[in-house]
Amino acid sequence: MRQRYHYSYWKISDFCGKFKPVRAALLVLLFVLPCLLSASWPQHDIPAKPYTNSFFATVDSIRIHYRVWNGEMQHPKGKVLLIHGFCGSTFCWRNNFDALAAAGYLVVAVDLPGFGYSGRSSTLNQSQSNRARMIWEMIEQIDPDEHSAWNIVGHSMGGGTAEAVALTRPERTKSLVIVDGMIFIKNNNINVTVVGLVNHPVYKQMLLDYTQNSYLSYNKLRRTLKSTYGFLPDTLTTNGYWEPLQIDGTAETVVNLIANSNEIRELDAKGLANMPVLVIWGKKDRTIGLSTGKKLQRTVPSVELKIIHDARHMPMETHAEEFNRLVLEFLGRNNIGDSVTR
Repeated sequence: MRQRYHYSYWKISDFCGKFKPVRAALLVLLFVLPCLLSASWPQHDIPAKPYTNSFFATVDSIRIHYRVWNGEMQHPKGKVLLIHGFCGSTFCWRNNFDALAAAGYLVVAVDLPGFGYSGRSSTLNQSQSNRARMIWEMIEQIDPDEHSAWNIVGHSMGGGTAEAVALTRPERTKSLVIVDGMIFIKNNNINVTVVGLVNHPVYKQMLLDYTQNSYLSYNKLRRTLKSTYGFLPDTLTTNGYWEPLQIDGTAETVVNLIANSNEIRELDAKGLANMPVLVIWGKKDRTIGLSTGKKLQRTVPSVELKIIHDARHMPMETHAEEFNRLVLEFLGRNNIGDSVTR
């Protein structure tokens, strides 16, 4: 069946890479034209404490926001790090925190740089390997024990980041869970032509205007969520996603995902064969097709692939009970304390 795609960062880069520069320029113009009729929304700064369990760690002069559950537990069953997807935040995991915490795990959810309540930068390298480096630096600040291993969980774009996190520090990775992820077999860089086009001052400003005034608008976001959920989200859910997107600098982050994403380290998915890996996918996902998960399993046969048949792109939200069961069963098989010894 033919799939429908949304113009998220990863799909734009993939699509543009197939075109010659002139055609890519026309594609950019098609994106930008609607912004001429769009109105901008007021932006604001990052609050001092977005949630009661919010904390910040500074990495490369950028404040990284994260939240903690069971932080005072002396002997957790294991340690879990949750990484959201494109234009998401820790809010994405609101249906999963309690189940993981109730099962005895230390749970940390992080906002990737440029999203949620983490700091913004228009020049930060947003490659998967660089984000992985920054996440490990954050972990070392909050958990400096070099013998402590983590269970890494990532969704969509954050699924690729989670994969890079695991491959970068396998000795501190106890297990990996990827949810409808932007998985890579090898972390290749974005097409050079596309990067050059996006960095052209005129096109870059046009993209910024469109991203801020149209792509990240409330109505566009709600339509996108409807497609990823399979139903129209309520106002509370939409606001939970939309409010962090109003923070000044978010549009620059989105454009910078294409303009500045050169990998700092070569990574190969075959390295996942040495650790427990669970891949969960919504069978009806129209954003990143199930074939992507199957491709990873063919490359790394030891990967477990679990399909949630009625789910689309956000099974951790729309099918939380089944999702939590799958994750907890997987973690239960692979966690005995929090030692690096498996």
